[in-house]
Amino acid sequence: MTDFLDAFFALLLALIVNLFVGTQIRRRAPASESMFLVRVYWATILLRYAIALALNMFAGNSAFAVTFWGDSGQYDYGGNQLALKWGGEPILNPHMAEAVSGYGWVHFVAAVYFVFGRNQLLVQFINGIIGGLTVLVIYAIAKDLFDREVARKAAVFMAFFPQMVFWSAGMYKDPAVLLCIAVSMYAVLRLRNRVTPSLVLLLLASIFVLMTLRFYIAYFVLFAALATFLFAQRRGLVGNTLTYGVLVLALVGAFHFAVREETLEQQRSYMTLERLQITREDQAHWAQSGFGTEYDVSTPVGALAALPVGLTYLLFAPFPWAVSSLRQALTLPETLVWYALMPAFVRGLRHAIRHQFRDVLPVLVFTASLTAAYALMQGNVGTAYRQRTQVTMFFFVFMGVGLVERQRQRQRQSLAVRSRALRA
Repeated sequence: MTDFLDAFFALLLALIVNLFVGTQIRRRAPASESMFLVRVYWATILLRYAIALALNMFAGNSAFAVTFWGDSGQYDYGGNQLALKWGGEPILNPHMAEAVSGYGWVHFVAAVYFVFGRNQLLVQFINGIIGGLTVLVIYAIAKDLFDREVARKAAVFMAFFPQMVFWSAGMYKDPAVLLCIAVSMYAVLRLRNRVTPSLVLLLLASIFVLMTLRFYIAYFVLFAALATFLFAQRRGLVGNTLTYGVLVLALVGAFHFAVREETLEQQRSYMTLERLQITREDQAHWAQSGFGTEYDVSTPVGALAALPVGLTYLLFAPFPWAVSSLRQALTLPETLVWYALMPAFVRGLRHAIRHQFRDVLPVLVFTASLTAAYALMQGNVGTAYRQRTQVTMFFFVFMGVGLVERQRQRQRQSLAVRSRALRA
């Protein structure tokens, strides 16, 4: 638990940053949308900070920490160890400092601790800010692809859906992962129309950070970007080749700079079917909520056989009729709402593919490929639920499309009925 003075400092610093963000929203957003965005942003922040305070107060309770604090304790310890080493303490092998993936968040926590002292609540508040910024980026993506009504619904889902709120209230790295994914997709969408140095740098920076958080997601982002540049352009072949050739070289150069040769070899070993099978077995056997132990995804045939079951668990677990723990019980209301929104998601996805396939291609490629990968990788309900957040935010966009199109369809039907009644 953070002491009173550190908590006061964390709150003061967070308030200053949030006031700055609110001011920037008012300055940069259109007048018709700035009030909505400011309200949603502050609601996002306040909700996450309230939960952050509760988590911080009870983090010292071992039973509570096991259920709700989770990885936060590891990042707190690893960041503190690394900060002590930077300060000259004789600390050997700081926790996770040289890991293949995930070390970026430990370094970030260490940087905060090194500058401001060990302050868990400050990191939690920063995570809340990251969550609020992600809401704004998802709004921008949805508005760029569709319209204001869709963007508003996607932003509200992103701001208030419980799984998004919870991961942004602790010291987890998930909010940073989500923000990097959203920013990279935003950059890719904008780069389709015009390649500018600022957008290229934005894409490279988001991919670079992703490499330090969850390296394999960076590859899925790169795959979506390249697929988009190859298949979704309307301009001439020569212009495309020159423009996007330069961009591809920049991306390759960034990866070469970001990844050491020995680390790249380790990453390649993680991205094989055999490694997926090991990961899946570990999760299924060691977790109480394991599933799919009978499947072997180390071969293409086995992976195809396991994919439907993996997708079902990834997208719909924890199932209401199979709740077996407190954490699963707490997700029950959210799960029911998620189920209720699935028809809207299907309707929105169908509409987007029919009418705006080129526009939504980057999001479709990334979401479909990462969803399939997680369906094969995950072996327990808890991890599947957590990893689902990395594609859920794009589901929210299509859900928004489905809801808006349904509303517009009803309005058209109502107008048609009134028109016939007037003619009669």
